[in-house]
Amino acid sequence: MNPDQRQERNMPPSGIIPAVFPCLEADLDRVRDALGPVRIQGRPELDALTLDGPGTSRSLVRPTLALLSYYVLADPSKPADDRAVLAAAAVELLHLGALYHDDVVDHAHERRGRPSANAVWGEHLAILAGDCVMLTGLTMLAQLGQREVIAGTTASERMCAGMVMEAADLYTASRSEQAYLDAIGGKTAHLFALACRLGAMQANGVGGRHDGREESREESREEALAGFGWQFGHAYQLRDDILDLTSTVEELGKPVNTDLSEGVYTLPVIRAASRDLDLGRLLGRELTQEEVARARDLVVASGAVQEAQAVADAHMVKAADQLADLADHPHALGGLTAYSRAVLDRPTASRPAAIPRQVRQAPQPQDSAQAQQVTQWMKSWLVDTGIAATPAEADHHRVTGSLSMIERVLPRVEDGAGSEDGVFERKQTSAALATLIAVWDDLFEDPELTDPQAVTALREGLVATLRQDPAAPWTHGAIPRSWAQLWPRLCKGRTARWQEALLDNIEEWLHACEREARHRISGYIPSTADYLPLRRATSAFEVGLACSEIVQDREMPPAVRSHRMVRRLEELGFFVIFAENDLAGLDGDEADQVPYNLVRAIRHEMGCSRAEAIERVERQVAEKHAQFNAVFKYVPVLFRTLPGLSGRGDRYAAIYDMMKLFLDMRQDESERYQPKTTAAGPDLERLRREISGPAAPAPSAR
Repeated sequence: MNPDQRQERNMPPSGIIPAVFPCLEADLDRVRDALGPVRIQGRPELDALTLDGPGTSRSLVRPTLALLSYYVLADPSKPADDRAVLAAAAVELLHLGALYHDDVVDHAHERRGRPSANAVWGEHLAILAGDCVMLTGLTMLAQLGQREVIAGTTASERMCAGMVMEAADLYTASRSEQAYLDAIGGKTAHLFALACRLGAMQANGVGGRHDGREESREESREEALAGFGWQFGHAYQLRDDILDLTSTVEELGKPVNTDLSEGVYTLPVIRAASRDLDLGRLLGRELTQEEVARARDLVVASGAVQEAQAVADAHMVKAADQLADLADHPHALGGLTAYSRAVLDRPTASRPAAIPRQVRQAPQPQDSAQAQQVTQWMKSWLVDTGIAATPAEADHHRVTGSLSMIERVLPRVEDGAGSEDGVFERKQTSAALATLIAVWDDLFEDPELTDPQAVTALREGLVATLRQDPAAPWTHGAIPRSWAQLWPRLCKGRTARWQEALLDNIEEWLHACEREARHRISGYIPSTADYLPLRRATSAFEVGLACSEIVQDREMPPAVRSHRMVRRLEELGFFVIFAENDLAGLDGDEADQVPYNLVRAIRHEMGCSRAEAIERVERQVAEKHAQFNAVFKYVPVLFRTLPGLSGRGDRYAAIYDMMKLFLDMRQDESERYQPKTTAAGPDLERLRREISGPAAPAPSAR
């Protein structure tokens, strides 16, 4: 346990008087110990899925209610029975499991100041994790008895029904107050009532069997406490909905004003819309961020927030009335009421959780002189091999744009082990591979290439170059010559598996480039669903990862590459890099009829304006970038638990630093998209002509 967690454990819940409940903090520690993680048997690397997911800050409102309800009927001066602790933990797990699902439905990427499970692991695993957590809670209730299981399943059913009602009413401008109250009664109040009921049931269970009169008395006490939780739950959700409209991100520890933007019309919105035609005209559809802000201002100005607060206060009066006939421990009853009011009076919705200390720090910039030397070497190498016929061609923005990004990234990449000369050589090799692939990409994207047969001939010539014997290039020309010089450098220190994988990946990429060029020539624009796989195929992502492996002087084990979280990191990083690429190069892509541009795909599919499509892509980029950052923080945690890395998880995690750096540096700052020179670039037609002649020889054995 880190110091932040220790400090949090030592802080009593707001409104609690330790003299009244002297054992509460210790009992809540017992609840925390019982909570988990919920383990996936035989897969320790998946523990983080249920350990670091929603609710890690552990405010434990519902378990606290369960324990306080137990104390009210038992003895507030003594530690809670083990059954009461188990009941408190069970109700929290039911709540946490629902949060996993809730975050997926709401597309929420943050929970109490830290990334949500769906942001880190993806929606599929988050939903399954939520199921595991909820079922573990029900299993705990099964250990207590049939009545507890029935109460838990009934509350869970009603909680899900409340969520269904809310989802069914999304963007419904005519949503009624009763529909809203029915939904929050199901999704929130029933679980609060369950927490109080379960605590009371464990207190009533102390002392053995009772006669009929005593059983009736016990049931009435359970109903009274459950009724308190029911009313408190309504007030709690009303207050949460008010905070969404009136708080800041810093205060709430999560995004604010999300209900309006997601079409969830809460009580203040319903009341304000009933008398404000301007607000009513905004509702019933997706809104821009500017419209959401205006709608919020209209709600706040209407006075509906104060009215909703009055409804919440009325529920708290009713909650206190539920306890009027209980006289077991008056001080404890007062403490329960004081705690509930303190929860509602909180200045923020929750205390943000501390970020784990194991989060990887961003690489710090090192000496940039070496990076500049690499780019100067690269320009000379392009001229020496003939890729650029003159130094002026090597200064063309399509070349220097790629080199400028490399020059900015390399100083921040952690160097692998080895001598200074070895590090410099690896950086040269990595930069040469990246630049050469960029030139090959330009050969296919050249708008002068309009013959499908010439596209196929180009791909065949590049594959022949790829598979040639480096000692005897298959034909004369700059491209075979440059690859013949580069290949031995790429192989230096690399395993045969890595070498073969690189060749196979580049060949697959060349086939994808051929397909894209044919799509450009035919005028085909993919659907948004097809965009991502097509764009990824042409992204040369595997080559980019190989560049990072070269610089780091490490090879990513196949078992790590296939892990779900690592694949998700790559998918998110790929999307951000190339969607930003699409935004930065949109003018040129439109002029050249480039088919795989997300803005163009959205416009083609949805028939919206250019500005609307750009705004949609910008929102997606911001969302995916935030998700990438969340996953990136936890990759080192994952790498420490994966078998076979021999305690070198951080070294393998560093391979992804280069991807993170590319994401953090805006692509539109690159000279590749914003020309600063008037120099003519490499003669693409000459380069194509040199390798598109006679049939290519069979690949040499390696």
